[in-house]
Amino acid sequence: MISKKKENAVRSLVSLYTVVIGVALSVSVVTLVDPRVGLSAVTAGSMLLFGAFVATLLPFYHGALRHLDDAYLENESTQIRDGALIVDFLLLFFHAMAFVVLALLLHRPSDFAWVLITVLTIDVLWAIFTYFASSSAAPGGAEGKWGFINLMFVGVAVIYLMNQGIYFGTGRPDDAKIAVPIFVFAVIRTVVDYVWCRKFYFPP
Repeated sequence: MISKKKENAVRSLVSLYTVVIGVALSVSVVTLVDPRVGLSAVTAGSMLLFGAFVATLLPFYHGALRHLDDAYLENESTQIRDGALIVDFLLLFFHAMAFVVLALLLHRPSDFAWVLITVLTIDVLWAIFTYFASSSAAPGGAEGKWGFINLMFVGVAVIYLMNQGIYFGTGRPDDAKIAVPIFVFAVIRTVVDYVWCRKFYFPP
């Protein structure tokens, strides 16, 4: 039986995580449509990066909440390490803050690409932690799959960007030639994620 105190602690952390993710989404809209300029601020490149942002944020938020419920509320396993909840949340919190930074870069494709890689890398570290410290981290569990998916995509993205000479702080603002592969990359990553982990995202 899950204690009421533990359930309340998890719900409080979920609420704070949700607020930060909400801030990130709000900032992304304001960045896309500059209130001082209006819709004329929207470009093809920024729209593609906004699409990549949303395509990445949705499964990350959905997955984080499903993980917290599955690991700490739905399972009564004794495998959870002491202090796992706070470390789990701290990693998720940094990961949410990285989304806020990402939301500010919709007009800087090269910077956006490298921060997106940072977001995925944080998720890989989080997946490793959950594998060893969380009750839901069983063989073949979603957390392990997320770690593998994101590690593969980080490797592919780093190789592509370096081969193209795209580094942090380089590239023209709103360069659609950079934004297109970022959008395609983000959408494919999300499709692979939802298809491979669909039973975890949408339990029967």
